[in-house]
Amino acid sequence: MVAELIRENRKLKRQVDKLTERGSAAASTAVERSLRTIQRRVQKALAGPAKRGKRKAAGKTALRKPATRARRKT
Repeated sequence: MVAELIRENRKLKRQVDKLTERGSAAASTAVERSLRTIQRRVQKALAGPAKRGKRKAAGKTALRKPATRARRKT
C-alpha cells in the first residue's frame, strides 16, 4: 500500500509540473495548492495512525447535569 501511495505521489508531481509549465499563474497556484493537499494526505497515510492526546477537562458548566422534570404520580 505504501509503495502504491509513493508511486501515485510521484505521478501526480510529474503531472503538476507539466501543467504548471503550460498553465497561467492563476491555474498554477490552484494546481500547486491541490498538490500540497495531496502530498499532505499521502504523508499522513504513510505516518500511520495519529496518536491521540489527553482530553482537556470540561468547564464547570459542561459538567452540570441538565435539570430534570419531576414525575407525576398516577
